[in-house]
Amino acid sequence: MEFQDSPAIVLVAYGSLDLEARKTYGKIRTAYRREFPRSAVQIAFSADFIRRKIARDGGELAKSPLMALAELHDEGYTDVVVQSLHVAPGSEFHEVGAVVSALGTVRGKFGFRNLAMGMPLLASSHDFDAVSEALAQEFDRITVDGEVKNSLRDPEETAVVLMGHGTDHPADCAYSRMALILKRDHRNVFLGTIDGFPGLDEAMAGVRGAGVEKVRLIPFLLVAGGHAKKEMAGDDPKSWKSSFGRAGFEVDLNLRGMGENPRVVEVFEEHTRLPGERFRTGV
Repeated sequence: MEFQDSPAIVLVAYGSLDLEARKTYGKIRTAYRREFPRSAVQIAFSADFIRRKIARDGGELAKSPLMALAELHDEGYTDVVVQSLHVAPGSEFHEVGAVVSALGTVRGKFGFRNLAMGMPLLASSHDFDAVSEALAQEFDRITVDGEVKNSLRDPEETAVVLMGHGTDHPADCAYSRMALILKRDHRNVFLGTIDGFPGLDEAMAGVRGAGVEKVRLIPFLLVAGGHAKKEMAGDDPKSWKSSFGRAGFEVDLNLRGMGENPRVVEVFEEHTRLPGERFRTGV
């Protein structure tokens, strides 16, 4: 077996059933290969039902984190960083972390020399600030007929509402903090979540208090998959677009997932670089 001398990287996302959304993962992988040219970079999905549905539908093989790690081990990689592409350190992140922790205890020919986990997007005070700054460019974009175009926003006329997923895990507090950071940094920018706090009601209250006539909806999600296209931008009466429309606001959309934003990807890359540096220095 030929042993490799550079840490390999496994990018672990929740996953998506939307083919167009999955292309964003490929773009992130390309960015990683450019940033870490000596490293093998694989993508894995932490959501079992998504991987199985893709397989049943005859799509490309979607690897689990375990499958990706086993493949890298067979190829001779002894140092691996498993990089979370989750937004907050919720249940999915901790389940993957448990696998990494357990495998890290294995010694001998079936183990890795170094195996570490890179933190998700919102893990430190610096991350919240960096994401707030990175997202500013998205506030001046809209999606028209599937194409993202520039559309300068007047914050006194148009509020931005970012829609995240949220979670019942204690990590849901990251969304509340992110909402406060966005409010501090930007005029009339609000964050709500589908399954956590703040939610649609809190975002709606913020917009009503802003005295604006228009709302621009943007996904606070890595990829613009089913949640963005249905819960946020769909025509169902319960969608966020429909809800703001019924409330009397003119609504437009920016359907770019955060993974399309190079500066957001840089936050993930920094989280990968930290354990990689520890491998080389022995810290």
